[in-house]
Amino acid sequence: MATHFKSSRFSLFVSIIVFLVIACNNKTDEKATEKKDATADTTTSTLQATQPKSGFTDVTLDALYTDATSFKNLPMGKRVLFVLTYLKPDTVTLSGWPTSNGSYSDDPAIKLKKGAANAVINQDTTYVGNVMLDQNEVKRIKDSIATTHATYVLFVPTPSAEPRYRNHIAYAISLTKDDPALIKTPLTTGTGVTANPSPPKTN
Repeated sequence: MATHFKSSRFSLFVSIIVFLVIACNNKTDEKATEKKDATADTTTSTLQATQPKSGFTDVTLDALYTDATSFKNLPMGKRVLFVLTYLKPDTVTLSGWPTSNGSYSDDPAIKLKKGAANAVINQDTTYVGNVMLDQNEVKRIKDSIATTHATYVLFVPTPSAEPRYRNHIAYAISLTKDDPALIKTPLTTGTGVTANPSPPKTN
């Protein structure tokens, strides 16, 4: 009887030892797995952070506008150079200077505002810069304003159709009575005029 009791105690002792060993091994495996997962997550995050981001697939440019009165007040017989202008905190627009014989006044005659609409330019390379209207184009827009009684002049960015300005941004000019600051798709009348890039100057 004593021998049987000792044997049972020994079997119980061995069973407890085996159970503890298995439990310890499971905990070790869980910690190793957690550590491995954490390392994998860190490695993935590091790879995502260090991999170069893809370039722009498209560029979004705002439609710009001014009131028709400002345009009607432009002097006759002068071209107008529109200079790319940055306004804090996050607006890129155009400011216009009438000029003749290369002379400019200190302040722009026209400051274009950011409209509600925008245009997506889907090109691998896009040059955005100053644009210009010649004397005849200014007259055509003035005549269109008088005919349509428009209250706003709208500048919509578009890739230039002229081969010499390939990949450059031009601005198609239209007229509207709707407020471009509030209405994304105003009812417009085309003028047939496009403000094309101002070519680089040589000394």
